[in-house]
Amino acid sequence: MAMNKKERVQRALAGEAVDRPPISFWGHNYARENSAEELADETVTRFRRFDWDFVKLQSRASSLCEDWGNHYQRSTEPAVRSTLLDWAVHSTAELRRLRPLNPLAGALGEQIAALRLVRQQLGPDVPILQTIFAPAMVFSYLVGESPETMLEYVRGYPSETRAALEAISETYQEYAQACLENGADGVFFAVKAAAAGEMTRDEYMRFGLPFDLSVLEAAGKGWINMLHMCGPDLYFEMVDHLPSQLLNWALEHGNPGLAEGRERAKRTVIGGVSAKQRFREMRPEQVVEQVYAALNDTGGMRMMVGPGCSIPPDSPAENLFAAREAVDGWRPGKTA
Repeated sequence: MAMNKKERVQRALAGEAVDRPPISFWGHNYARENSAEELADETVTRFRRFDWDFVKLQSRASSLCEDWGNHYQRSTEPAVRSTLLDWAVHSTAELRRLRPLNPLAGALGEQIAALRLVRQQLGPDVPILQTIFAPAMVFSYLVGESPETMLEYVRGYPSETRAALEAISETYQEYAQACLENGADGVFFAVKAAAAGEMTRDEYMRFGLPFDLSVLEAAGKGWINMLHMCGPDLYFEMVDHLPSQLLNWALEHGNPGLAEGRERAKRTVIGGVSAKQRFREMRPEQVVEQVYAALNDTGGMRMMVGPGCSIPPDSPAENLFAAREAVDGWRPGKTA
C-alpha cells in the first residue's frame, strides 16, 4: 500500500515495513541561498523535481556565524562558495566578548523565514529538518574557518573558549526551539569535532560533547532529529551520548558500515551514497550500485538512502534521478 512521505519516514524510524525505502539528498546552490525567498524556492523546486521523502534545509553555512561578526562576499555562482572577508575573533579579547544571539533576528531569523516559506508550500505531510552546526564547528568559523586556530584557543585559553562555546550553545538551543515552533519537524545537527583529525577524544569530551548535547536536548521535541557525524576516523562511540532518531555518516576510512553502525547506535540510519566530490564524478549505474549495496547491507530496515555528507552543487541530475529510481526498483538481495 502506498504511503505518504511523512508516514513512510515515520515507519522507517520505528523499524516497521515500508512500501519503499525513504530517500533524500541535500546540497548547496550558493547563488540561491542569499535570501529567504530564494532559498525556499530552490528547496521546494529540488524537492519536487527529485521526489524526495523529506527536506533537509541547506542553509547558507555562513548564516550560522554572520551575526557574531563574520563578513562574506556573497556568491552569485551556484557552485562557488561565499568568500570570507573577515571573521569575528582575532584575539582573546574578542573571544571574551562573544555573547548569545537573538535566534529570531539577523541571518538566523532569515533561515527561520525560509523554513516558514517551505512549510507553507509543501504542507504538513513533508518532514522538514533545519540545519544546525555543532558549537565547536561554529567556533571554528568565528576564528577564520580554521580548525587549527580553534585548537590553539582550546589548548591555550580553555576557560575563555568554554565561555564562548556556552554563548554559541545557548544561541543554538534557542534557535532549535524556534525552528520547531516555526515549521521544522526536527534538526539536522552536524558534528565535525568528534573525529581523529579534528580534536582528541579528551578534547571532544570537554569542548564538544557537553555543548552538542545541550543543543540536541533543546531540540528534543523534534520527531526526526538527524545527527550527522562528519569526516573519517570518527569517535563513533560518541553517538551513544548524542540523542537523535536518525544517524548519518560517510562510509570513509575508520568508520563502520551502515548495518554495523545501526546496531551500535540503536537507531535508524541514513546514507550509503558517496558525497562531496565523488558523487559528481560517478556514473548513474555506480549510484545505483551504492544504493543497492546499502539496502542489502541493512535489509532495508531502519534505513533511509542518502549521501554521507552534502553533495556538490553541480552534481549531475542523472545521478539523483538514478538514486531515486533505485529505491523503487530494489528488492532484498537485488544487485545492480
